[in-house]
Amino acid sequence: MNTVLQLEIPDQAERLQALDPQHSFIIQAPAGSGKTGLLTQRFLVLLATVEEPEEIVAITFTRKAASEMKHRILQALRDAAGDINSDAESVLNDAYQRQLRELANRVLAHDQAQGWQLLQNPSRLRIQTIDS
Repeated sequence: MNTVLQLEIPDQAERLQALDPQHSFIIQAPAGSGKTGLLTQRFLVLLATVEEPEEIVAITFTRKAASEMKHRILQALRDAAGDINSDAESVLNDAYQRQLRELANRVLAHDQAQGWQLLQNPSRLRIQTIDS
């Protein structure tokens, strides 16, 4: 990953390591610590590298978490596909949001090259719960 972010939070280095598509990770952390955001970014990193989106499977413990993650991935893609307005500009001042936008842009370019049309076919994203 070419993106270099300033270390803004204590575990930023570990979070960046978790985005390396050459390694597998299990993310365990307390509620509200940013797990879903990290997993959303990792999913986007992987989407930018695979031949088919179905090659990626994310498994969470709850339906709520699976739904939230899918929503965040699709929202990141929608946001990147649209024009940045003044409200979005202030959001992009946040390092996480800038990185999310960059990753989503990579996915959109790959999506177009592969002809996936993920925004029209979101069911191609495999985000499941342990019991599904």
